[in-house]
Amino acid sequence: MDSTHTNRFVDKNILVTGGAQGIGRAIATAFYDEGANLLLADLNEDKIETTANEISTRGNNQVRFTGCDVRSEDSVRSAFGYLMSELGHIDILINNAGTITMRKTADLTVEDWDSNMDVNAKGTFLCTREAIPLMLELGGGVIVNTASQAGKRGYPLFSHYCASKAAVINFSRAVAVEYAPKIRINCVCPGIVNTDMMEREYAWEEAMTGEPKEAIRTRWMSGIPMGRFQEPEDVAGVVLFLASEAASEMTGQAINVTGGMVTD
Repeated sequence: MDSTHTNRFVDKNILVTGGAQGIGRAIATAFYDEGANLLLADLNEDKIETTANEISTRGNNQVRFTGCDVRSEDSVRSAFGYLMSELGHIDILINNAGTITMRKTADLTVEDWDSNMDVNAKGTFLCTREAIPLMLELGGGVIVNTASQAGKRGYPLFSHYCASKAAVINFSRAVAVEYAPKIRINCVCPGIVNTDMMEREYAWEEAMTGEPKEAIRTRWMSGIPMGRFQEPEDVAGVVLFLASEAASEMTGQAINVTGGMVTD
């Protein structure tokens, strides 16, 4: 463990959904490095096991993992049951599991719409609903939901994704008011993050428009005032802040990590 870390989360138990890779993995690693015990949940059971094993080599705090389909009530309840049996309680929930597809609205299928809504919005709801009574038993807790700048802006080819992330933001705002001051609930809104998902988006747009990947990359980059794509660690740093006591007076917020692309 890096001695520069502040150990803000020693003895805290944290569930991270979508923890196998990308932003979720970065969030989980950052929490672990600051003393947290983790339960990592992901649909990809092989990858989540590998990630959990790799993170566990960084220290002596606990790491558990489980397969979880956040679209399923039964799967979510099973994941929370496993957390309680292994770690005993939950202090912080990170609803990070997400999906995205790209298509013109006139070509959208019901499957496109449902897949984005089910993972991004319904999954956040199911996990939040499961966590609330467990947190209230302890006297409180913290939830941070991974939304997106697409929840605040409309982007072509992503109308269904934008709708799902806007749902996450406004769901979070409503629940934050409902359960204040016991449970704080905020969103982090990433911009264009350098992950495997971004590489898939390049390929989709290239196939749909014929525009070369490098031209797409240059165009996307030109809209970022800070001049670079975000990294998963950029998002993780803000998530840890929102989960910490330093943000004790913040709830119902949707915080941008967009390099200046979105400022409201």
